[in-house]
Amino acid sequence: MTDLIQTVGAGLLIGCVYGLLGLGIVIIFRASEAFNFAIGEFLVVGSFLFYIFFFDLHLPFVLALPLGLLAAGAMGALIERLSIKPLLGRSALSMTIITLGLSSVLRSSVQLIFGAHSYSFFLDLPDISLESENLLFPSERIWAGLLSIVAFGFILFFLFRTRWGVAIRATSESQVKAMAFGIDARFILLIVWALSSMSIAMAGVMISNFGALSSLTGIAGLRAIPVVLIGGMDSIGGALIGGLIVGLCEALVGSYIEPLGLVGFKDVAPYLLLLIVLFIRPYGLFGTVRIERV
Repeated sequence: MTDLIQTVGAGLLIGCVYGLLGLGIVIIFRASEAFNFAIGEFLVVGSFLFYIFFFDLHLPFVLALPLGLLAAGAMGALIERLSIKPLLGRSALSMTIITLGLSSVLRSSVQLIFGAHSYSFFLDLPDISLESENLLFPSERIWAGLLSIVAFGFILFFLFRTRWGVAIRATSESQVKAMAFGIDARFILLIVWALSSMSIAMAGVMISNFGALSSLTGIAGLRAIPVVLIGGMDSIGGALIGGLIVGLCEALVGSYIEPLGLVGFKDVAPYLLLLIVLFIRPYGLFGTVRIERV
């Protein structure tokens, strides 16, 4: 029973991070119906921006984190202006394809600037480890879960309690109707990409704190795929639920199935679970069922 509690707790903590990662995908999809396949590279670049402020410039964490996130948001806004804005009015597929090109450009840029080696990444935060006779929840895992939930809450507050958030949600419903009410849909899309980049960067910082940071850290961004497809591509709450489900799936498989000889199966299990969910609910657990007239 103790092992099960340990496993479930660990899965929920990492699931919070995955939920924040998925939120970065959902925000963009709701606004433009495009899928950002460069999420892994956004994760790495955002983490390196924080690395510069915290490890290179030696700023305190409470200052380095918001500066790093703002820098990541500025990067997202710049990318939107240069590559996404020219495609407005075209199909969402065009924007999605562009993100594949962005992925290659950002990956090559990271390797050119920072190299292919790993950087030690350890946030010297207060130790809040939970430890008993048979239980241990490491401090970095707890911080990751807590900070991810706080970041998720801030984004929800922004989306549902601010004028810009209302404009974003209106644009997500219909760009044409939003523009008819005087909302600048082009500017809203810029905010959406900036907000998404900040969300992904925050998740990247938490993931990097589990070990080291390198260009390969972006592989963790692939976890966003089962997260958002299980939860629903256009569901904000579904992103969090999907993240928790994927985190639990990884933890349970890693603890109870991999020891049977299926090494590495925890990396495959979320995708198998995804196939099962999509077979039953093609739009995900909380996704909006769309009916198209032909």
